[in-house]
Amino acid sequence: MSEAHALRRWLGSGLDAVRRDRGRLDAINVFPVADSDTGTNVYLTLQEGNRAIARLPADASHRDVAAAFARGALMGARGNSGVIVSQYLSALLRVIDAHGGLESVGTEGLAIALARASEAAYAAVGTPVEGTILTVSRAAAGAAAEVSARRGTREETIVAAVDGARGALARTTDQLPSARAEGVVDAGAAALVLQLEMLAETIAGKGALVDHPEVAWGVPGRGRHTVQPGHPGHGDPHGGAYEVMFVADRDEDARAPMVARLGEVGDSVTVTTGHGLLHAHVHTDHPDRAVAVAEDVEAHQIVVRSIAMSMLQDRAATGVVALTTCPGLAEPLADAGAVVLVVPDPTAMRKRDLRRAVRDASGAEAIVVAGDPALLATARELADRRGKPDLVLIDASHEAHVVAAVAASALATPGEDVAGLMRDAVASTAVGESTGDALDEDLDRLVGPSTDVVTLVLARGVATGIADEACASVEARAPGAEVAVYRGGQEWPPILIGVESVPA
Repeated sequence: MSEAHALRRWLGSGLDAVRRDRGRLDAINVFPVADSDTGTNVYLTLQEGNRAIARLPADASHRDVAAAFARGALMGARGNSGVIVSQYLSALLRVIDAHGGLESVGTEGLAIALARASEAAYAAVGTPVEGTILTVSRAAAGAAAEVSARRGTREETIVAAVDGARGALARTTDQLPSARAEGVVDAGAAALVLQLEMLAETIAGKGALVDHPEVAWGVPGRGRHTVQPGHPGHGDPHGGAYEVMFVADRDEDARAPMVARLGEVGDSVTVTTGHGLLHAHVHTDHPDRAVAVAEDVEAHQIVVRSIAMSMLQDRAATGVVALTTCPGLAEPLADAGAVVLVVPDPTAMRKRDLRRAVRDASGAEAIVVAGDPALLATARELADRRGKPDLVLIDASHEAHVVAAVAASALATPGEDVAGLMRDAVASTAVGESTGDALDEDLDRLVGPSTDVVTLVLARGVATGIADEACASVEARAPGAEVAVYRGGQEWPPILIGVESVPA
C-alpha cells in the first residue's frame, strides 16, 4: 500500500463531502456578498487539487501527493473561500509531510500543522474579518494545541480540533451581521469544518465524531432560511461589483505587495502563494484597474465576472465565455453576463486557463466566443476533447464580433437558442480596423443605410474625441444608427470597428 494512501483518502473524502453539501453551502452564502457560490467555488478548488493527484502514479510518495494537490488547488482556486481553503490545506500538508506524513504525524506535529494552516489563511486575506473561515481555523488550532500541551493522542487532537471548529462555526451566526440577519452560519467556515471532519475520520476512524454534537447551518426561527441575492457592493468606498481573479508566476515575496496594490482598487482581497505561483482575488468596481495590475505581473487566467449577473445565473444552464485581448472590454462583457477571460498575449493562452473560465460559466454547456484567431484556435483544441461542460464555439475572431455576440446572448429569453442568436449577430456584423488617420474612409467602406450599431474599440492612448468625428460620419450615411465606443486598451490596432446591420 502506498505511503500516501491515507492522504489520498482524506483529500478525496473532503471533496466528496463538499460535493454532497455543495447546494446547501451555496444557499447559505451571505458573506462577503450573497452570490450563492461558496459551495461551488470550494468544490471546484478541491476538484482541481484531486485531479492533480489522479495524474500521479499509484505509488507516488506522500510528498509528491501533497505537492500535487497544493499546486492543483492553488491553480484552480475559485472565489474568496476557495483561495483561502487552498492556502489553508497547502500549509497544513507541508507541515504534516515534514512530520512524516498523515499516517505518521503525531500529536505535536498535528497541532503545529493546524496552527500553521490558520496563520496561512489569515496571511492570505487583505483585511481579515472575524466570524468567518479564519475564526474557525484559529479555533481548531487552539483546541488542538490544548490537547498537545497535555500530551493527548493524535486521535484526541484532531477530534478536539473539530469540536473547536464546530463551536466557532456556530458563533459565526452572531459575529457576521449578514449571517445573523439570515439565521445561517458562514458558508466558507462550514466548508472548512467539512474538511476537518473528514480529516478526523481519516485519522481517528469513521465513528470518531459520532458522540460529538454537530452544528446546524440554519438557526430555527431566525432569518428567512432562503438567502436572497443582495447588492454586490460591501459598503466599502472601493465597492465590489466585479470579481477579478488571476494567477501569475511569482514567489512568496510578491504576496504582500500584491495585497496592497489590490487593496487600492477594491475589497475582499485574497492573495496566496506557493510552488512559484501567486493566485489573486479581488472584488472591485474598476475591473480594468485590477486587470492592469494583473498585466503588470504578466498574469494568466485573468478572469472577470459581474457579481450581480452571477447571482442571477443558473449554473445548470448554458453559460457564455468571452475571450478578449482588450482589458477595457472586460467590464461591458461581464455586465452582459459573460465570464470574461482577458488574454493580453493570445499566442500564450493555455487550454487549462480556458477550461477554468468555461467551468466558471457553466456546469453543463458553455458557449465560447473569441476576439482573436489564436484564441479561437485554442478554444477549438479544447472543444475537440471530450468532457464536461460541453463547448459550443461561435465562429468569430474579432473583438467587435465578441461585443455583438455577447450583447445578443444578454437579450435571449428562456428557451431561446442562445448560440443561434450569437451566430446571427456575428453574421450581421462587418468588421475592420483603422489607424485613425483615415477613420472616415474606413467607416464609409462598412457603413450603409441598413447600419444599426457601430462599435469602436479604442487602443491605449487613443483619444475618445475621435468618436465625435465617427458619429458625424456615421450619421451622414446611416441616420439614427447608434455608435458605441469602448476603451479597449489593446496595444494594436488603434481602432477596431464593428458595423452591425439590420437584415434586409
